[in-house]
Amino acid sequence: MKTLINKILWKPLLLCIATSMSIPGIYAQTRLLTLNQTVEMALSNSNALKLKRTSVDLAINKYHQAKDQSLPTGSVSGTFSHTENIANHIKLGSLDWILPKRAESYVGNASLNETIFNGFKLKYARQSTLLLSEIAKTNVTLTEDEVIYTAVQMYFELYKISQSQKIVQQNLAAVDTLIQQAEQFYRHGIVTKNDVLRFKLQRSGIEITASDLEANRKIVCYNMNVLLGLPDNLDLQTDSVLLKEETPFSLEEYLNMAFSQRKELEQNTLQSKVHDFSFKTLKADELPKLSVGTGIGYNHAGSTFIPSNGTFIAPFSLGATVSWDFSTLWMNKNKLSEVEINKKHTSIEKNIWTDKIRTEVNQAYQLYVRSLNKVNLLHSSIEEATENDRMQADRYKNNVTTVTDRIDADAKLYQALTDLEIARAEASVAWYNLLKVSGKISTITQ
Repeated sequence: MKTLINKILWKPLLLCIATSMSIPGIYAQTRLLTLNQTVEMALSNSNALKLKRTSVDLAINKYHQAKDQSLPTGSVSGTFSHTENIANHIKLGSLDWILPKRAESYVGNASLNETIFNGFKLKYARQSTLLLSEIAKTNVTLTEDEVIYTAVQMYFELYKISQSQKIVQQNLAAVDTLIQQAEQFYRHGIVTKNDVLRFKLQRSGIEITASDLEANRKIVCYNMNVLLGLPDNLDLQTDSVLLKEETPFSLEEYLNMAFSQRKELEQNTLQSKVHDFSFKTLKADELPKLSVGTGIGYNHAGSTFIPSNGTFIAPFSLGATVSWDFSTLWMNKNKLSEVEINKKHTSIEKNIWTDKIRTEVNQAYQLYVRSLNKVNLLHSSIEEATENDRMQADRYKNNVTTVTDRIDADAKLYQALTDLEIARAEASVAWYNLLKVSGKISTITQ
């Protein structure tokens, strides 16, 4: 009896354990994310963004290095030497000179120099490196915009799949009702067995769609986990979102916004200023230089480091130096031409970016308007599909329509519902793309 009870108790438990082991991810945690949370996590986890920020730190460091160049330079040195005279007796004719067996000497120097005028080269170097740090910051902003838009795209992709899954489940429930109804009609001889099978075939097709959606959902979840720095097996769900179906401003307003906000144009302006300072730096090379310096020396020949008075010398010097490398007057000619060519190149790039921005904004604007029109049309089509489904349901109950027409009406209704949710999500993505090309997508995190 005891053995029988143990079998009864343990068999369901073992079955449960085996089932849980055979279904991957059964204990996978679920996390609900809002759009803002998704964007914030993407920004904090992006390695590309971290790399760009290190470039900013490097550019700022270069700026401080340029500032350091304006500080005085100084140096201190000391030398001690010991000499052993192996042969110390010199006798040349009447000269009879005996040197000491050994000798020590101390030599020390300290100097301090300051550049008074170098054609403002240091000033131009500081301003140029400061501009380069600003360019690096705009690169960070551009990368942030890309990360935000990628996060928005993934979020709405998951939202579209989730909404489609909800509609598929509703469709399955509706088809199950139709199957029950058809089987009841079959028992009363109103419909044939083939009609029942056709409804079941429709259900199989919907189940295949549900399976495809679940596979796609897992792929998107995995990609989002990688983007956000979350565990790979975390099951993500989207929160309710305020879909963007707003009437846009005029195209001209978005163009003006883009021309004032796009970082590519700001970069171009900063790069042009860098070329200006490069030109000024080369011209500064053609000017004379003035520097001042001071120094003190110490020379003592003796065995003691601190000698008695009168046995050492300590010269002190103070002076100014003026120099002029006048060969730069003809040596810099081609260097200056190179700067002018680079500046012209930057100016042409600005025109290219202007044209590109115009086409990007116009395309994003038209796509968003088209998305809004599609949503409005789908609202109307749902009303028509709903009425058609109701009419076909009544006619089917009264046995005045075919199974094909009933299935077709049901399929069209749920397809229209699915198309509407997808269109609304795509309209939101189109809205954020319009913000991106207008240089304003970062405002969604504020």
